[in-house]
Amino acid sequence: MISSVIICYSAHMGNTLKVARVIGEVLRAEIYKPGELDPREAVKKYQLIGLGSGIYYGRHHPSIITFAEKLPEARNRYVFVFSTSGLPKIPVLHNYHKPLITILSRKGFRLVGEFSCRGYNLHGALRLIGGMNKGRPNAEDLERARRFAENILRRLA
Repeated sequence: MISSVIICYSAHMGNTLKVARVIGEVLRAEIYKPGELDPREAVKKYQLIGLGSGIYYGRHHPSIITFAEKLPEARNRYVFVFSTSGLPKIPVLHNYHKPLITILSRKGFRLVGEFSCRGYNLHGALRLIGGMNKGRPNAEDLERARRFAENILRRLA
């Protein structure tokens, strides 16, 4: 089994952490918050690094971007990116993962996949109307996350 770690920022509703736990279970990955693991140590200790958060104003949380920026170059390491968001990821309109993937690619990491799903959102004025995407990520979203992780294992076997 490839050594794996997930760096996850999950703030308001715990949506992204739910996804991280499912992926982590399949990959037997340890899960850390940004700041709990030195980026240099992550590259030394793990062959596969997952980075994920909710999407804030079209991007991953700044702590995830900062973690990626602090990673050293790593030609023989794999990475995956994941997120939860209030709105669906529509590449023609917005590609939430692109800024993070650009940083990782520039450092030589090999991208093995991306995952995103909707998440319950009570941010700002949405709180007044009961939020959006209540109940998400749901069982179907989490099953898709499980299959995503299983596909990573197959690709790296």
